[in-house]
Amino acid sequence: MRQLVDSPSLPEESGRRLRELLDEDEAAADPESADVLAPVGAARMQKVCAALHEVVRDRQVFIAIDDLQHVDGRSLQYLLYIAGRSRSVRLMMVFTEVLYYSQRDPAYRTDFLRQPNFERIRLNCLDRDRTAELIAVQHPLLTADDTAVTDFYAATGGNFLLLRALLEDRVLAPAPEQRELTETLAGGAFAHAVLTCLDRSGPLAAKVVDGLAVLGEAGTLDVLSRLCDLPRVAVAQGLRAVQAAGVVQDWHFRHPAARAGVLDAMDPEYRRQLHHRAAVLLYVDGVPAATLAPYLRAAECIDEPWTVSVLRDAAEEVLAEDHDRLAVEYLELAHRLCTDDHQRIEIRIRTAVILRRNNPSGAEKVADELLAVLEAGQVARQQYMAIAELFVGHRRVDEASAVLGALRKMTSEAPAKSQTPLSLIMDDSNPWAESRMFAPQNGGYAPSLVVPAWEPEQHRYSLPWNVAMTAKRDEVYASAEALLQRSVLTDATLEPIFTAIKCLVFAGLLEKARHWLDLFLEETERRKASGWYALFAALRAEVALQVGHLAEAERFTQAGLDRIPEQKGSVLVGGLIATQVMAQTRMGNYQAGARRLNHPASESLFCSAYGLMYLRARGHYNLAINRLNVALEDFLATGRLAQQWGVDQPVWVPWRGDVAEVLLQLGESEEAEKLISEQLARTDDDTTGRVRGVSLRLLAATADLNERLPLLTRAVAHLQAAGDRLEMARALYDLGETHRVLGDTTQAAMAQRRAWQLAKDCGAEPLCARMRLEHDDEIWDSMTQGTAVDTREAKLSDSEKRVAVLAACGYTNRDISSRLYITVSTVEQHLTRVYRKLKIGGRQQLPIDLQFDMSEIV
Repeated sequence: MRQLVDSPSLPEESGRRLRELLDEDEAAADPESADVLAPVGAARMQKVCAALHEVVRDRQVFIAIDDLQHVDGRSLQYLLYIAGRSRSVRLMMVFTEVLYYSQRDPAYRTDFLRQPNFERIRLNCLDRDRTAELIAVQHPLLTADDTAVTDFYAATGGNFLLLRALLEDRVLAPAPEQRELTETLAGGAFAHAVLTCLDRSGPLAAKVVDGLAVLGEAGTLDVLSRLCDLPRVAVAQGLRAVQAAGVVQDWHFRHPAARAGVLDAMDPEYRRQLHHRAAVLLYVDGVPAATLAPYLRAAECIDEPWTVSVLRDAAEEVLAEDHDRLAVEYLELAHRLCTDDHQRIEIRIRTAVILRRNNPSGAEKVADELLAVLEAGQVARQQYMAIAELFVGHRRVDEASAVLGALRKMTSEAPAKSQTPLSLIMDDSNPWAESRMFAPQNGGYAPSLVVPAWEPEQHRYSLPWNVAMTAKRDEVYASAEALLQRSVLTDATLEPIFTAIKCLVFAGLLEKARHWLDLFLEETERRKASGWYALFAALRAEVALQVGHLAEAERFTQAGLDRIPEQKGSVLVGGLIATQVMAQTRMGNYQAGARRLNHPASESLFCSAYGLMYLRARGHYNLAINRLNVALEDFLATGRLAQQWGVDQPVWVPWRGDVAEVLLQLGESEEAEKLISEQLARTDDDTTGRVRGVSLRLLAATADLNERLPLLTRAVAHLQAAGDRLEMARALYDLGETHRVLGDTTQAAMAQRRAWQLAKDCGAEPLCARMRLEHDDEIWDSMTQGTAVDTREAKLSDSEKRVAVLAACGYTNRDISSRLYITVSTVEQHLTRVYRKLKIGGRQQLPIDLQFDMSEIV
């Protein structure tokens, strides 16, 4: 009333009279009753009303009262009295109030409704059509199709204030038509508009919406009532207020920025307490751990006996949905809150395992942290193997050997050995006991794939080359295929799956390995497991390198590197770089290789199996640029590490052949021959055909002229069977040179022409350049141009010849299928007819002088 009588719109005399009457009333009233609907003297109210009527006698008067819910009780009595006695005068009174606002005494509403000249009007939010009109009028340049209008309406509920604020945020944002509504910043105009609506909805609504913002999806009337410490009726009333304001729909905020704004506006300590209380309430109600964990995380520190176990369970639950980053967050919090040393180590071990999915570098850092704790004597005996497995997964030999060595010492001091996987690994009869790559196989130490069921735990860390070499190719394939077909990719099956594919690679079953690698690369890409993707990409690149697909190898290594964060700390990065440098070196891209090698490698790289790959790649790079002594040092270092770690197998690291290649260029043919012969003695025809083929080519370089021909012929046969087109090109070229020296220029031209085609198709520019440099124009023309068609060839159709030429070059049926755009079945049918027409027994007997324009085929 004081604001009314002080209005400058009133005539001066009327205003003075009204103020005097109001002063008299206030002087007579109890000051403590000003905000209560206490009876007001009828005489004074009659005088005020009469004075006001004097004002409206010669003019129209409009009285507007905003936020009626905030008007004091004495003023309400005056307004009710005036409203009831002003039907015949030129006075209009308009009041506004917020719906569902909790008043101290709502009786005045009933009193107003009793007035015959009173009309109540409810202002609802805009409907969808009105929302579209507002967007078109206020922001005509904003693209707003039906979908956009629906989104705007859903986010604001048609609340005019919220809609305008959201439009402002969208217009000010870059390229608004390309941004999702959920990207609106919580600190923008929209969030401030939400807070304004909530503030006007009253303290009850504000309290309820605070609880709802904290509870989120877990909100129910019962939980919200207990969280806010309010009766269910009061909670329902508060909810109706924010629903009417367009902020909330049912139990959910219409827009995520609204909830974010509410949470951000809370006092941090109050917000933390609410999350703590919500966590306790939900735990009592028995909600799943994954539902409860976000409240524990938001509360930051909860001193409850069940907190750590809930967070650990939640990590596993969200991990089942591939939310590995969230799982790590929960485990990090559990580790921080846990006071039990044994549990803390278990949590860190699990964290390291999960980090491999997307952050191999972070996983290695946690493993190093655990190793330091172990060396300090703070790790229980039963946890040693789990820590060793972490280093096994990263192929870090030295650290795994150290952990297993410490465990062996502890086990040997025990009264007796129990027949468990642990005791089997530490058995003195096991030559691989201190190698991180070993795990027991069926109770013994002769790994074999010939078992009825290949259980993942049995082969988690088998030596893949040892497995492959103790079984035939069909046995390797059958057992590996069985495991791969029935294994779901998880943290527990990652190593068995990887080992199975590695066995296929070492057994020479490259096409099968490529098939499975492509499947797992697709799966890891879909599941956004970039660390796993990089691991499989590294092996996929190795397979591509072994068959001469140099550009493909470089592409896969780069894809793997692009997906690994914090690259400096991961040994896996070293493995990817090694394969990439090897591919770049063979393609003649020496500058790119130098850039990669110029970056300092991590110290842990040379304590890992990836370090062997890196040393070999660096050695081949140095060999290619004629730094022979430096290359020799790298290859010898590779050999020393392989022998030290007990992994001196040519199928894994043929370092003797590498050293021999350098020695040949240094003129040390006798020493080279010894090393090559030793390497050949460690290989067999079934599983190491590629290594044998390369070794035989190098051995031919040390042999007399008359001995070279059979050695190179055997080398070509092995390499053709293995599918290594680049090494086959080298062997064919040397075979052609031998024919030329022996005077058989026709055979020489045929062999070298095929070598040229293969080298060019592989993208091996240095090899192509060497071929051109070592021959005059006449010989070069005979190598690069076709000759008369053989009578046997004339029997083949063009389609059959295309397939035959590619098969002779070492392409697999799947490769041929993709290059010629025909099915694998069609390839097989063509080859069957080729074998029959040429009267040969199979692919290995395809003549190397088949003529066809390779560029046309490609």
